[in-house]
Amino acid sequence: MSLVIPQFLFSQREIVGKVEFYKSVESEYKILESFPDGTIQNLTNRKHKIRIKQKNRLFELETDSSGIFKFRTYLNDSIHINVNHHSNFFNEIFKFDSYELSDTLKLRISDRKLAVYRDSLVEPEFYNKYSEKQAYIDFNNGIRRLFSTGGFLSDYTIQKNKLLAEKYDLNYEYLFGCIVNRTKIRIVYRYNQVMKKLMGISEKVW
Repeated sequence: MSLVIPQFLFSQREIVGKVEFYKSVESEYKILESFPDGTIQNLTNRKHKIRIKQKNRLFELETDSSGIFKFRTYLNDSIHINVNHHSNFFNEIFKFDSYELSDTLKLRISDRKLAVYRDSLVEPEFYNKYSEKQAYIDFNNGIRRLFSTGGFLSDYTIQKNKLLAEKYDLNYEYLFGCIVNRTKIRIVYRYNQVMKKLMGISEKVW
């Protein structure tokens, strides 16, 4: 008696997936970071809904409370993995071509969507005025500006900002009222990052 094993099983592999959140901003200035380490860990260590599509195959499963899940997949086809498709803030889509498939796949999700949403609720008027979207609008309207926050500025900082403004033909504006407001500082920081990218500025602003 011979054992017959379906040929397609040889082209499959069991893969372990790991959902992992990370900070969208990591800085020596903790005030700029979106969430503390503990919150990031809590976002990771929870059950996540997983939807996997490979060609005409579609199946759904759920991770354990550590964000880990297992599935079998064909090795010769690319796969799409949709994490938390039901959520606006914890969702992300990943695509892996066949040559990228390995025994373990890390699905890293930024906390940015949640951080931006939280800050927009805490300071709605300020957010509308200095959001990342507004930075794109300003740039398209010919407005070139960066912001500095804080109280007393040293002569060195003032001179450095002046040279940067001259080099890139921009306005440097100071928002002194943000010195004690973490939310406003994070919003302005994100505005600056967008404007720097659009203008091709590589120098450190803050």
